[in-house]
Amino acid sequence: MGWRKLRPAPARRLTRHSLRMHTVDHCRERERMTGNDIEPGCVVIHSGRSVSSSDMDRARVAVCRGHVVAAKCAHQPRLVDAAGGWISPGLVDLHLHGSAGHDFADAEPDSWAAILRAHLAAGTTTALATIASTSPAAARAALATAHELAGGPEALNLAGVHLEGPCLAGEQRGAHDRNHLREPRELLEELTPIPPALRMVTLAPELPGAQQVITYLVRQGVVVAAGHSAATSAQLDAAKSAGLSHLSHLWSGQSTLTRPAAHRVPGLLEASLASDGLTAEIIADGHHLPRELLTIAHRCLGADRLCLVSDATAATGLPRGSQFRVGATTGVVHDGYATTLDGHSLCGSTTTLAGCVAEMRKRTDTSVPDILTMATATPARVLGRYPQKGSHIPGAADGDAVVFTPDLEVAAVIIAGRLVGAS
Repeated sequence: MGWRKLRPAPARRLTRHSLRMHTVDHCRERERMTGNDIEPGCVVIHSGRSVSSSDMDRARVAVCRGHVVAAKCAHQPRLVDAAGGWISPGLVDLHLHGSAGHDFADAEPDSWAAILRAHLAAGTTTALATIASTSPAAARAALATAHELAGGPEALNLAGVHLEGPCLAGEQRGAHDRNHLREPRELLEELTPIPPALRMVTLAPELPGAQQVITYLVRQGVVVAAGHSAATSAQLDAAKSAGLSHLSHLWSGQSTLTRPAAHRVPGLLEASLASDGLTAEIIADGHHLPRELLTIAHRCLGADRLCLVSDATAATGLPRGSQFRVGATTGVVHDGYATTLDGHSLCGSTTTLAGCVAEMRKRTDTSVPDILTMATATPARVLGRYPQKGSHIPGAADGDAVVFTPDLEVAAVIIAGRLVGAS
């Protein structure tokens, strides 16, 4: 059965609320007309703008049985009117710890499900559950929970686990608990055999034994990132030769330029920005990095090598003054950001990846296509999941999408062709 062509919505300023209500009302009207026999996993998003369309201003994405298709869906689809907003692939977050009081270092499946639901509702259709430095037992339990939940109905957006630590430089540990930092040889023992859910590890490549760990992890298909590190350019180059391919959150936990004598010596930050081939992350939550640094990162690496990440913690969604846990560390919520209890370090963020998309647009001159690429295609490539994730390539991509208003607020979320929150 085909579907009736609908005219684009009349030009007007849309808010997140008005576009969401328009979408819901339109879906209900479509169901009334067709006897409510819409095929699950089939959706057509129309009348929007897309970075993946040759005609950016007349974009349309069709999903049939959970996968993007080039032609009309062969079944009865749900129609979603983007009303002149942006049609993006689902957001891919490589670095998030929690939400609403829950942390992935908890091994409780209910906590994981709550975190994943909250981020899915905010547009993150592919999520790496990030575990901050904690005890070996807690890390093992979290990895086991990820394996248990993988592919299940409560974890549709779970792409695996990112261990941020415990092999970090003490002087660059940020909010990580010093008491839970360990040597690479210890981590190698803990990760042998490799846990099935492990997808990424952030470590300090200058630590003794790190090269052996990098080589082992890369051979097992795990992405290795440099982070919370005081590595020199030479040490970063050596790690890159061993297979390290990524850089965690630029400016956060990275050594910088020093001048021990007459000559200047680049730190990990300068080596990162000058690198060839390495991908990197930035946290554009409005608090970690000012406009100038966000702009420098984009100019140095470009949208094809720079990833937006949220670094969202259990503080996300909590009121000011709330205390929370991230790994083995306790933090406290302030106005739009969080710190360790002593206030000496930021403690992750309180922002979703969609919030970082909006902040990047608000604070810089970066184009919307570049911003969306940094939150979709580029992190999907880091994971080795492109074009299945992070794209709308017909025949290759899963049916994940986010509809944004022109102001880059989330109006609708689709995963595997199903509208999130729709009955």
